[in-house]
Amino acid sequence: MLSPAKAACYALQAAAMVLLASVDEFGGALALGLFAGLCYARQNLLLVAPVYALSVIAFAPSPWTLLYVAVPVVVFAAVYFAFYRLRRNVHIVFTTLAAAAAEIPHAVLSVLFGGSLTAGILSFVLAGAFAFCAQTVCYAVLLRGVKTRFTPDELIAGGLAVIAFAYAAAGAEVQGFVLVFALVPFFSMLFVYGVSGAAAFAFAVLAGAGGTLAFGSLDFLAFAVLGAAAAAALVPFTKWASAVGIAGVYAVVWLAFGEDAWGWENLISAALGAGAFLLLPRHFVSGIFGGRKGTAAIGSIVNRNRSEMAARLLSVSKVFYDMSGSMKEMDSGTNRYTPERLAAEVAKNYCGRCQEREACFSSLGGDTSAVILPMAEAAMTRGKVTILDMPPFVTSRCAKMYNLASVVSSAAEAYRRRMEESGEVNETKRLMSEQFAGVSLVLDSLARECGEKVCFGEEGQEAIATELLRHNIVAGEIAVSGEGESASVALTVRASDADKLVLPRIVSACVGTALEKTAVTPRGDECVVHLAARPVFEVAYGSAEKNRSGEKVSGDTKSVLCPSRRRRLFALSDGMGSGERAARASRDAIAMVENFYRAGFDNAVILTLVNKLLCLTSDESFSSLDICVIDTVSGGLDIIKMGAVSTFVCHRGSAEIISCAAPPAGIIERAVPLTARRQLYDGDMVVMMSDGVYDALDEQGVLDAVEQIRTSNPQVLADRLLERALAAGAEDDCTVLVMRLFAR
Repeated sequence: MLSPAKAACYALQAAAMVLLASVDEFGGALALGLFAGLCYARQNLLLVAPVYALSVIAFAPSPWTLLYVAVPVVVFAAVYFAFYRLRRNVHIVFTTLAAAAAEIPHAVLSVLFGGSLTAGILSFVLAGAFAFCAQTVCYAVLLRGVKTRFTPDELIAGGLAVIAFAYAAAGAEVQGFVLVFALVPFFSMLFVYGVSGAAAFAFAVLAGAGGTLAFGSLDFLAFAVLGAAAAAALVPFTKWASAVGIAGVYAVVWLAFGEDAWGWENLISAALGAGAFLLLPRHFVSGIFGGRKGTAAIGSIVNRNRSEMAARLLSVSKVFYDMSGSMKEMDSGTNRYTPERLAAEVAKNYCGRCQEREACFSSLGGDTSAVILPMAEAAMTRGKVTILDMPPFVTSRCAKMYNLASVVSSAAEAYRRRMEESGEVNETKRLMSEQFAGVSLVLDSLARECGEKVCFGEEGQEAIATELLRHNIVAGEIAVSGEGESASVALTVRASDADKLVLPRIVSACVGTALEKTAVTPRGDECVVHLAARPVFEVAYGSAEKNRSGEKVSGDTKSVLCPSRRRRLFALSDGMGSGERAARASRDAIAMVENFYRAGFDNAVILTLVNKLLCLTSDESFSSLDICVIDTVSGGLDIIKMGAVSTFVCHRGSAEIISCAAPPAGIIERAVPLTARRQLYDGDMVVMMSDGVYDALDEQGVLDAVEQIRTSNPQVLADRLLERALAAGAEDDCTVLVMRLFAR
């Protein structure tokens, strides 16, 4: 069931169709153009088609009218059905061509039944031209709404439509009352109070031009322009004053040009048109042309939610940070299992139950732990107690010294087992502490990103929308967040505007930061375009590799990853040994690194956690890790190495060697990876390799190769380095990875 608003909309469309169809000779072409526009604006074809057909037939009743009225309906139904089956939106070019083609039967029949050839051709051209204008206007008004801004092509199409409707209204006369004299005052006041005086003046000029074409005189143009000027000038008073002003202008013009120029009937028409506007409720006018409401409220709600989310993330980050500190405190490092404690327990539990204890206690003051201590130290150091470890007091007085030595050795063994278990628990606590600290850092970073304010409907967004309109791009909602390198913009545009190259350039100029399109999200007939800061640099890379002789798989694993828009990660892992086992070890190490980087962990935390996790595996998997992370915005290079061979950073005319003394990941639990930061510039290259290549060429050989090859192509350099390594007798798995930074 139609709502009252929708029913009123269809009633206005029917009235407009009837008005255009009433134009002599070209009414069918104009009505066809409006029919095409309503179809393009997704209006119900089952309602629009009968109105179009009845309107044309009413002003040109004949059997042939039924024929050429049915053709457009069939053509548009076929076009929309075809595009529906193709699951594609109908383009305005196809519907315009369809409207022009649908007018051919009418034009041909008009010529055959006595019409002029010129009129037939004009009818064909007019149908296509007005269809394009009507489609543009109907799409903007009926789908986007009159509250949005209009592009230059929509304003031009709207102006032509105003001329056409004014021309048609000038021909609609009943008993001396001409419709155009009522419509022009009504819409002039509507634009004056709904938009601006300038908009009303522009409408008056266009409507006056249409009336002038119909009347063949400039008198109506003068009336329309002067009436709009009077209405705008009297805005500071009341709407009644503007209405009286328009009626007064008509009276003056009527008297100036003579009573027979238009007639007193049209004075009444002008007064009725202005009076009809006075009957409109105030909220109705503001509802039609008022700006977008609630934008500030939406922005406030979004930013408040983001602030609350940031605060919650910071709180959770603090929780994980406190948990990390608690784990560190629990791992105090104090060794409870000491020789002194062992000696005291043996003295209490063994000597204290001995039948001859009184003799020993009387000599030692009631405590034998002092003479047992050397035996405890020997047991915990060497694992057993011999007669040489027993003090003279024991060998000379204790009749059960061998039993005592056995008890001390057994207790020491139990102590060692407890110490190992305690060490594993403490290591687990340390690992959990480091993991909690890493999670805390990630949550803290997310909190900072969520805390950035998103701007809605402010001056910056208005400037973006205005500048885009000058380039015929309609922007709906616009959201801007961050600034500088973290700036991002999301805006809603027509689907046809999403791929325009000028879009990111205009927004970049308005924001003050170079932006690029990162994503386009379809949303019906519109798209949401996401823009973010454009990286200054990009990275080209090349790789070359060869398996160890006789092996099907390589023990080396390389990875190229984009963990974020501005970071490029290059990783190389060399599993100890060769074949499938080494390949699995290196793949596991690289997979851990990739997942941690995707999660946003800090570089130092990533390598520490990977090393710990590899140490905890039951299988002894040792892998070297060589990681380079390049920032495409700043050109920064982060190098992280653990057990890997040297990395070569080649600048123009110089080269730097970055070496690492840390053992491979998984060998030593507390190994500290090498971390270094360097600054790269346009044209700089970074060379990474596995030990198979490095051992064959050595540092000087790599430097000589880079100097002699002299290429800016990273793939060529990688291939040549591998060729030289193989020529030098390399037999192990060989992998070369070369990166080159270049300005975009």
